Amino acid sequence: MKERFPVIILNSLITDLKFIARDPMLLVASVAPALLVVLLRLVFPLAADLLIRNTGFDLYLYYPVVAITFITLIPMLIGMVYAFILLDENDTHILQVISVTPAGKKYFILMRMIMPVILSFIFTVFAISLTNPVPSEGWLRTLVITVLFSTQSTFIFLFIGSMAGDKIEGLALTKLYGIFLVAVPIGLILHHPWNYLAFFSPSYWIAWSWIVPSPVYSIWYAVIAVLLTSAGMIFFLRHFIRKKNF
Repeated sequence: MKERFPVIILNSLITDLKFIARDPMLLVASVAPALLVVLLRLVFPLAADLLIRNTGFDLYLYYPVVAITFITLIPMLIGMVYAFILLDENDTHILQVISVTPAGKKYFILMRMIMPVILSFIFTVFAISLTNPVPSEGWLRTLVITVLFSTQSTFIFLFIGSMAGDKIEGLALTKLYGIFLVAVPIGLILHHPWNYLAFFSPSYWIAWSWIVPSPVYSIWYAVIAVLLTSAGMIFFLRHFIRKKNF
């Protein structure tokens, strides 16, 4: 009898944790979201107060930009971790083992796409509740934004998983993906028309959907983010399937 899907998810998570525990880099990346929260809660106020006393510069004015940028890092880190787990699985031929399990290959890619989103959602909710980057918005919009940000973890998973052949290539692609993240603070700070440079990044549109006062514009920006994310995921998913011979 086939395993139930929640059991498959749980077994997959246990296996993933074993991989992470054996790899110092993945372990650091996994706890990094908690470190980001510590930086925002403890280090940022100290740095801001120090700047105000010594220079008069009010860093608190940029807290939402800094906090939102840190939030965008969470799904990126989770997606990177899962992409590197995938590369490890290639090295140890686990894909061949998975193909004969009850889940089979047809569940493999689904599990790998779902797990980063679930973990990113949990970590992001935790981070937002403690840092409150956009206090003026209600819980409903924040919940939608959390979901949108969480899907970026699958985007980077497919991006690295479909393009990289080993960890070295994966690290290079992770740095390349950093362009999508840098676009967030640049796009939020720069004025028209320089903010056009950030239009390619779904995270930029998610951030604007979060902070813009107008609900109508918020919906439109969210739709743009979904379209960009979907287009990228479909492209990389097709390449991923061809590469893995699914």
